[in-house]
Amino acid sequence: MMKSFFYDTQEFPYHLSVGAVLYNDSGQIACHYFNDFSVTSKSTHSYPQESFYILMRETVEKEESLEQAVLRGIKEEFGATGEIERFIGTLVTKFPRGEMWIEKTTVYFLIKLKDFDPSKRVLDDGEKVSVVQWQPIDFLISKMEEQQKKYERTDLDESEILKRAKKFLR
Repeated sequence: MMKSFFYDTQEFPYHLSVGAVLYNDSGQIACHYFNDFSVTSKSTHSYPQESFYILMRETVEKEESLEQAVLRGIKEEFGATGEIERFIGTLVTKFPRGEMWIEKTTVYFLIKLKDFDPSKRVLDDGEKVSVVQWQPIDFLISKMEEQQKKYERTDLDESEILKRAKKFLR
């Protein structure tokens, strides 16, 4: 039985996710910080114990709306609740899984934080090794642009989405 229509498979290497630019009253953005994580680049070079930052991204489950998925995602990955303010666009990226490359489309929303309790994170997937951090948006834009250049991985660069979100955070 397929868990969701939106997961990639060997025969159909495409994936649909939702992403969140979750911001607090200080205008800082919630992100995952990975300090010790092996990253594979486009050239298949592996970078062990490298650090990087990403926003919350969650796969849409079967019979779940995009809005339900993003609110579930911030709760599971960050231990947060929030209010969706607007859709801010999509990114189509690629990432390696085994010997194949997956095309991933992520639909992003700008979300205002209501409550944050990291002890309520669900730690059953790749994000369990991350630390949730609140960072200034310009810091994250810069870091994500650097990550894309270093790893040649478009999925590690969400700077364009952050630039769009920045217009609404002034």
